[in-house]
Amino acid sequence: MPETSATYAAFLTFAFVSSITPGPNNLMILASGAAFGWQRTLPHIVGTLLGFTIMVAAVTLGLGTLLGQNPNALDVMRYAGAAWLLWLAWRLAQPALQRPSRAASVAEPPADARPMTAMQAALFQWVNPKAWTMIVGASAAFSGLSSEPVQRAAVMTLTFLAVAPICIAPWLLAGNAVKRLMLNGAHARLISLAMACIVAVTAITTVAAG
Repeated sequence: MPETSATYAAFLTFAFVSSITPGPNNLMILASGAAFGWQRTLPHIVGTLLGFTIMVAAVTLGLGTLLGQNPNALDVMRYAGAAWLLWLAWRLAQPALQRPSRAASVAEPPADARPMTAMQAALFQWVNPKAWTMIVGASAAFSGLSSEPVQRAAVMTLTFLAVAPICIAPWLLAGNAVKRLMLNGAHARLISLAMACIVAVTAITTVAAG
């Protein structure tokens, strides 16, 4: 158990706020829900939770200290994550940029489009700039959760694992609601472009903030 309830309450608040605010994971789940529906997006969510919690444990057990000694590593991860997000933005924009004759069915994703698998979502966490910022910052700021690294890693991991699904759910439901709105070709084009722009801006601001 954490050494002080006040420290844990502060960490719980941090975990909730950082997990529910916009970021690459939530935006990608929103986009996947809009493109493929909530059922086909579930493996994406499972992979996100799995990859993120493994990162929390790894950083808390020592990887965070190693990265702190090699700041260039975080820069590489930030740029890699931004590149991935820009690719996602392009994929979201493609149907809306097609000719009007073809875009009438823009509510359907391209024929070769597939929702992200659990493994792909888990691996994405390692180049997700927001995930690294959250975890490294939390590991340093909430070291008072426990003097034992293993116990601290367990507390942080289980807390994020409990909080994250609650925070992800609204984004998934919003994406599924958007999918229902995309029955009209004109609306679908605008929504696809809007989501692509949001993801692209997230990528750009991630790099600029560094």
